[in-house]
Amino acid sequence: MKLHGIVAPIGDGVVIEVHLDIMEAPKTFLRFLNGLGFENDPFLDFYPPEYRFHYTGRTRALRSDVGIVLPKIGVLTAQVIEQAKAANVKLYIETELVRDIRHFEDRDSVRNLSALDGLTFKKSGSPGSAKADIHVEFCTGTVPRDVRALLLARDFYWVRTPSSERFPSEEIATLQTAVFDDAQRVYTRLVSYPLPACTGIHLEQKLAMTASHPDLPMPATFKLITPVVSAGESNHEFRV
Repeated sequence: MKLHGIVAPIGDGVVIEVHLDIMEAPKTFLRFLNGLGFENDPFLDFYPPEYRFHYTGRTRALRSDVGIVLPKIGVLTAQVIEQAKAANVKLYIETELVRDIRHFEDRDSVRNLSALDGLTFKKSGSPGSAKADIHVEFCTGTVPRDVRALLLARDFYWVRTPSSERFPSEEIATLQTAVFDDAQRVYTRLVSYPLPACTGIHLEQKLAMTASHPDLPMPATFKLITPVVSAGESNHEFRV
């Protein structure tokens, strides 16, 4: 199987993403990734900072075909891990389903800092045990100081992307949760009460995190310890 690359095909279905976070790699290994459909996804700042190369592959599958496509992606990622071990390339792979994306403009709604009121988290499980990501996006240089402080206090970590033909440079705050429903609750809150300067929020269900070597640094995983279910929140997880 070969992934389609950065731009997923247009049409109905579920977007499946495969992210490779790589410490160091020879050009031959990077060309091998290109041959599988991965494309360079350059970050200006990344967390954990030990990783210098980032490659992403995306494809889209009808919901009825997800159960067929995912095992093929599993074979592909196993091939990457095998080649990484042979070349002593230290990396980890994340396989994710994009569950929902919401974009905002300044005129969309009143902005405030109330979205995460009453929510606290604790570390849960070992790094690499995450079941979901919430990504909160901002144009680089626009994040208010109190917004940054709020997200860091709630255990979000920060990355920064370069500008491209399709997107401006972005700062992205990310929280990894050990339970998908926790991420869904946080996502619903952030969508209902957008933070100042926020341009978009992504909810992604993490299907697998696989490392080429033991004890590689990964972002910590958290669990919501004060879950509050409000109107509009859902507990239904996408099953494959």
